[in-house]
Amino acid sequence: MNKKSKFLDITKIVVIEILLFFLLLIFFKIESVLILFVAVALVVLVFIAFRIYKKQVQSILNLFALNRPVVLIILLILLILYPVLSPIIIPRGGTYWILILIQTGIYIITALGLNFQLGSAGMMNLATAAFYGVGAYTAGILSLKLGWPALITIPVAGIVAALAGLILFIPIYKTKGHYLALVTLAFGLMLVLAADNIEFLGGPQGLKNIPSINLFGYSFLSSLGGLHFYTNYYYFVLLLVIITVVIFHRLFNSWVGLTASYIRDDEPAAKGCGINSNFQKLLIFMFGNFFMGVAGAIYAHMIGFISPPNFQFTQSLLIVSIVIIGGMDNILGLIMGAFILVVLPEKLRVITEYRIMLYGILLIATLIFRPRGLLPFGPRKYESLLGFRKGGRSDVE
Repeated sequence: MNKKSKFLDITKIVVIEILLFFLLLIFFKIESVLILFVAVALVVLVFIAFRIYKKQVQSILNLFALNRPVVLIILLILLILYPVLSPIIIPRGGTYWILILIQTGIYIITALGLNFQLGSAGMMNLATAAFYGVGAYTAGILSLKLGWPALITIPVAGIVAALAGLILFIPIYKTKGHYLALVTLAFGLMLVLAADNIEFLGGPQGLKNIPSINLFGYSFLSSLGGLHFYTNYYYFVLLLVIITVVIFHRLFNSWVGLTASYIRDDEPAAKGCGINSNFQKLLIFMFGNFFMGVAGAIYAHMIGFISPPNFQFTQSLLIVSIVIIGGMDNILGLIMGAFILVVLPEKLRVITEYRIMLYGILLIATLIFRPRGLLPFGPRKYESLLGFRKGGRSDVE
């Protein structure tokens, strides 16, 4: 490929990404019900056009796949610029959408932990919100009672959530399928009831006045360059999302992910090959719960108030839906699922009376037409954790 052709490809990528970015900002700005329906209709028409012009769409996808580093760099630049541009384009609701994107990032971190359990190893965990809550309560108690800073409470919250997963794993390590789902569901309900009745945890009133994050003397309640203080949390969560995605991408495409998928697809065969499936599932379960706890700690420090209703079963269902609808064992699909299930319902608040109905229709349509999710998982690359290729592609999937 000559330099001129490479430059044209990069130009196309830049134009497409910038166009999509500003279309997203315009979508955030829409408040009229009529305009919203017109926008949704246009999205449907674009989807139909994609189905008709498959070759052209595939050529664009190939262009992005061949220039992945460029795509990611441009995307990162646009995400960094979002808090600066949103007040200009969305003067009335820019701060609100920054908060929604922060919550989306927190859900992505949580869902990545669940995806490692459910998507990679086939372990259904319906106590996701409970482990998320364990992290939040740990951070809140350590901050309020002991005065620990966020740099310590956030990782410790992840460790405590992982240890809670160890306690739960003792009765479930031989269960699977529906039985595993029921046990984790019961465990989640027990933790919520315990938080509601233990006075040390605040009882039904929860924990109030949890300190905000303070990094090396810089408070996240400070204005960043004249922008709202939520901008501090936006960049912090963005950084953690990037780190989490990189970690799980390396795990999925390493022997660790290969082992997890082997256990998911045929556990007896995995045991026959010498894999200690119980120990591997324990590590996977604890590792996923660690990130749920970290996400919960960030939420507690950002909001400053937590109570048992924040971690009920409906939150677990939302996170499970993100993983299933986005596509199990697929990081990009999971991110898309998070945006659809977190951002879209907020936008549909302009039609409050029909919001839940349309939300349900969207979920049903996705499960009917895309039963394996928006982006189903594909064959893995077999690489070491450091990124060195060990061989070709795995055919385990």
